[in-house]
Amino acid sequence: MLALHLGTLRNVSLLIALPALALMGCSDGPSSDEDVQRVAGDVGALAGTPDAASTITFTTFTDDVGDQAATETRTLIRNARGYQALFGHAPPAAVDFSREWVMFYAAGTKATGGYDASFLVLLRSGPRLLAVTQLISPGAACTVTQAVTTPHVFIKFPAQSGTTAQFYKNDSIDDCVPNLCAAVTCPAGNACDPTTGQCVPNTTPVPCGGLTGAGCPGQGTCTDDPRDGCDPQKGGADCGGVCTCVQNQACAKDAQFDSSPAVCACVPSKPTCGPVCDIYCEFGNVTDANGCPTCACNPPPTDPCATVKCAAGTHCAAGKCVGDSVSCGGFAGKACPGGGKCVDDPSDSCDPAHGGADCTGICSCVETVLCASTERFDSSPSVCACVPVTADPCAKGCPGPAPASVTTMCSDGTTAGPTCAPNASGTCAWTVTRCPTP
Repeated sequence: MLALHLGTLRNVSLLIALPALALMGCSDGPSSDEDVQRVAGDVGALAGTPDAASTITFTTFTDDVGDQAATETRTLIRNARGYQALFGHAPPAAVDFSREWVMFYAAGTKATGGYDASFLVLLRSGPRLLAVTQLISPGAACTVTQAVTTPHVFIKFPAQSGTTAQFYKNDSIDDCVPNLCAAVTCPAGNACDPTTGQCVPNTTPVPCGGLTGAGCPGQGTCTDDPRDGCDPQKGGADCGGVCTCVQNQACAKDAQFDSSPAVCACVPSKPTCGPVCDIYCEFGNVTDANGCPTCACNPPPTDPCATVKCAAGTHCAAGKCVGDSVSCGGFAGKACPGGGKCVDDPSDSCDPAHGGADCTGICSCVETVLCASTERFDSSPSVCACVPVTADPCAKGCPGPAPASVTTMCSDGTTAGPTCAPNASGTCAWTVTRCPTP
């Protein structure tokens, strides 16, 4: 498991004031209006996520970097002028510096292939941008391209006015040895064979008895070891034995009996998850085969509406809240649901007030009734009536602390921020919602 430890920048940050690209000396820190802020050479590790730090979502892109990737550098680029001066050409069309900033990480020249450079996480803590890079290096068992490479990566993200960057690293080595047991969970009394990835009976003997009189784990019993020539029933009182296990107790509903000689006791049905590195993931951590969080963040959801909350009578489309529309009227004289009223549809050219008696309209809804204490009024045009109040399946809360994100009051009266809600699998989990786009 990856672990983040405190480190410091080992080299002096080189601050490049473009377009002149003149190197500045040490100072109290770079100003937030420079075109480019650059750190050359190695950096340290991040000690932990600061209080109230928020995660910034970013996306990667590619571009020609010339010889800028030949040496190890980490760079924040705030505008197109800085990008042009650094790389010798205009930024690609995918980057809009009127609302976005760019970061560039180059790991330097490597003698072979097999290296992967990336940004692990980008955080904002007050006036600081905390960027953690990662370089995955090939291990001795890896087959790599025998050619000089310069691993590097670009990311773009929403501009963060009034901030300066601090760079850290969290590097690792890929041994290129497949872990066949990584996603295998074996039943009690079995173990995964790392050579095949299959569950096999756990036959490793557990010694007991002998001169030390060692006992067996849990409810295990010490019996004669048939592999030796010593029999405790025939004068070998100090013979060493092996543990055997027979279930002789009932387990609680959240536990199961592990009959392997090394345990021979009730154990939790669900795996116990170990500690995870102190990085806040806005969209949650990647989980392993046992459902435990790992030191990797889930990418932003592909559905742009996944974290958008829309007010009643609207729905999310392409990440924005738009009004619901229910057709009515027309030749069939279709009525509106509930207490809805059929009004002219302004999106068409047919006006019922000017000769279009058979125009199709849209339903509008205004609350005109009082609902019982066990009901609420659904003002969406597709309902426009009192509906039963459904119980919140996550009323008892979600496991673990809420994400370190601020709760915001939206312009439509709803709130956005840390929310305990069912995920895709129906399990209550923390997510961070955002306000609907006006």
